[in-house]
Amino acid sequence: MSETQIALAVIPAGVDAAGGHQYWLERRPSGGDFAGMLALPGGKVVMGETPLQAVARELLEELGIIITQATLLIEIPWVYPAVPPAEPKRLRFWVYRVDAWHGQEKNLIHGREGQAVMPVVIDRAQARAIMAQLPAANRGMIAALCLPPRMAITPPCAFGAAGFEAWLAGLHDMAQTLHANFKDAALIQLRPQRQLSPLEWQRAVAVVQAERVMAWVNADLATATACGADGVHLNRERLFTTTCAAVQAWQKQNRWVSTAGHNVLEIERANQLGVDAVLISPVLPTPSHPEAEGMGWAGFAALARLAALPAYALGGMSEARLAEAHAHGAQGIAAIRGYAPPD
Repeated sequence: MSETQIALAVIPAGVDAAGGHQYWLERRPSGGDFAGMLALPGGKVVMGETPLQAVARELLEELGIIITQATLLIEIPWVYPAVPPAEPKRLRFWVYRVDAWHGQEKNLIHGREGQAVMPVVIDRAQARAIMAQLPAANRGMIAALCLPPRMAITPPCAFGAAGFEAWLAGLHDMAQTLHANFKDAALIQLRPQRQLSPLEWQRAVAVVQAERVMAWVNADLATATACGADGVHLNRERLFTTTCAAVQAWQKQNRWVSTAGHNVLEIERANQLGVDAVLISPVLPTPSHPEAEGMGWAGFAALARLAALPAYALGGMSEARLAEAHAHGAQGIAAIRGYAPPD
């Protein structure tokens, strides 16, 4: 079944008095689909157009602005179920971040078709509140706007008290280095690969958060809740044993969820759960798994196009690969050795 192509735009609207990053959104008119909800400006891609050409045309028609600089933020497939005998409605959204334009002043954009247009703060603190005011298909778009391009994954934690203290010291150095180099454009996934006590989890999360870096834990939701983590990563097993209700309850606390994504089945499950990000791996060969050849960038891109959420490339990644990852549709990269502090 063919997909209807939709091109949308994320347009920065400056910073508000509290320092929140604002973006221009429209209010859907009454009497139509999703009446009264917020929406990103844009519309359908017509025959003969590329998605970028479509979003340029739509912004000129709707807002009177001419794009001079735009980059693809995320590509999202979405299916709206239908009541038989009608068929499901399959859409593919192409979402562009528009950073330069002319035709209207940046702080005075208004609708040309009678629609209400307003600046809205969209950041990690406001993400869930904004997602609730947008159609469900937009959830991954907001996640892509809020999540950083770098996910550092900790090395394993050695056994014993001394092993934990050494791991904790390395974790502190990693968080400090990431914040110094990237500010809020990175997060850390804590993956000790052994059982930690509740107190050890709390100490580890606190060390990362003290350096103003987001702390995600590779654990179950109960552990993540108890230690005050900002996010949780669900491995293959937890991906299929965690319920949608549990994920939604966690997200309502303005926290984040990522999952493993090694194949089509896992990507489909991630979409079903409504998580915020997926780590697709292995992309390239790694020293830790020399027997795994990796799916390559073509394999990564094919899986990423199935995900209705941001996708991180994992396996053989380093900062030098970030631009390459973006070029193949990634939100960013996840790496273990790539962001480990020097010995």
